[in-house]
Amino acid sequence: MIPRSISNLLWRRYFRRNVTPWTELEHFPKLAPNEQRKEMGLRLQKQIRYFGSRADALPEWREAARIDDAEELLRIWPDLPVITKNDLRSRFPAEEIGRRFNIAGQSNCTGGSTGEPVHFYHDEAMLKSIPATNAFSATAMGWLPGMPTVIIWGSERDVKKHTTLRNRVHGRLRNQFVVDGYNLSDETVDRVCAFIVQGPVAIYGFTSMLEFVARRVLETGRKIRPGMVRVAWNGGEMLFPEQSELFRRAFAVPILNRYGGRELAVMACQFSETSPLHVMRPWLFLEVLNERGRPAGPGEIGRLVWTSTICRGTPFLRYDVEDLGTFRQVDSNESGVAAIDTLHGRIAGILELPGGRKISNLYWNHFFKEVKEVAQFQVIVRKDRSLQILLRGEGFSQQREAVVRGLLAHFLGDMDVHLQWVDRIPLTKEGKLVQAYREA
Repeated sequence: MIPRSISNLLWRRYFRRNVTPWTELEHFPKLAPNEQRKEMGLRLQKQIRYFGSRADALPEWREAARIDDAEELLRIWPDLPVITKNDLRSRFPAEEIGRRFNIAGQSNCTGGSTGEPVHFYHDEAMLKSIPATNAFSATAMGWLPGMPTVIIWGSERDVKKHTTLRNRVHGRLRNQFVVDGYNLSDETVDRVCAFIVQGPVAIYGFTSMLEFVARRVLETGRKIRPGMVRVAWNGGEMLFPEQSELFRRAFAVPILNRYGGRELAVMACQFSETSPLHVMRPWLFLEVLNERGRPAGPGEIGRLVWTSTICRGTPFLRYDVEDLGTFRQVDSNESGVAAIDTLHGRIAGILELPGGRKISNLYWNHFFKEVKEVAQFQVIVRKDRSLQILLRGEGFSQQREAVVRGLLAHFLGDMDVHLQWVDRIPLTKEGKLVQAYREA
């Protein structure tokens, strides 16, 4: 590990060069509710005027862009269309936005937690805000620049993508250590514990991966001295109280809940164990909508609909991320919802393969988002110990299928894998796609 004082200097230099200062995130919660409302109204007005003037604008955006009074815009805001993931795919293709509107930036896509990745485009301002929300939320939870950080997230080599040497070196100089979490075993636990004994450290990763490591630490009787893990937080999956408590038993700290996604980065974060998830305002505006599409009340489960006041690539205006949540009365005011009380989102979990090998279901998200021919997938472990993968999309040429099979074999070894193209992947009775499961 690099001495923390040196790593801290490298972090500070990184922040100066690549990251938007996050003073707005610190300052906004201190404003009076009426001042917060005024600030949020002006930010939404700037966004709707920009997107309302673009050639790909929805008619309702063009109309709203003519409103001079930000207060009036806030009044009619709930009447504007909700943008879905299907809208991003069909109406706002990411590969066209930068070129069509001369916007410098970068395209990316989600991991596809429903088995269907979504492509989007971030402009430069959005790209600089992403590490800002990462750093702001991490420091609010207790991380400090230079603190050794163990990241249980999955290895890019498992999908045959290699991080550049430059990025690997910079990560090490900033005391970031990635532990492969897709292929979980006691070797994973050994690597994590080897970093911890050099602590104090911070740990973050997918919830199911953190849970696996904590459970094995307890089952194998390893003793971790209190204080060696200073703070821990999750990402990419739901966090349940029993998972946080299990982690506390193993490492003497709970898992804090950091909620986000590739489209909007960190959206809300639990700064302490007993606190709700604070929304990254004023960079994000959250609405909780009931089944009628109207604002939900405190305690009422509703869809989480987000607006970015930063991004000017893909129009994240009233964007439905397909997660559900609630808020408390105390965490809302005239400026909107300031914090999420309970969250109902995606659960990835662990899939056990024949022979007892355990892999994170998130591996499939990250694998298939790189396979452009696949629009949707489902992975099934069959009773005969084979793996069946249902695919919907363009289909493979013979040569392309050989390449994909080779990539799968790199991770799965000689396991029997059947690829099957289908017109439609079956949904559950609730209408949801289960991306990976074991045949009963």
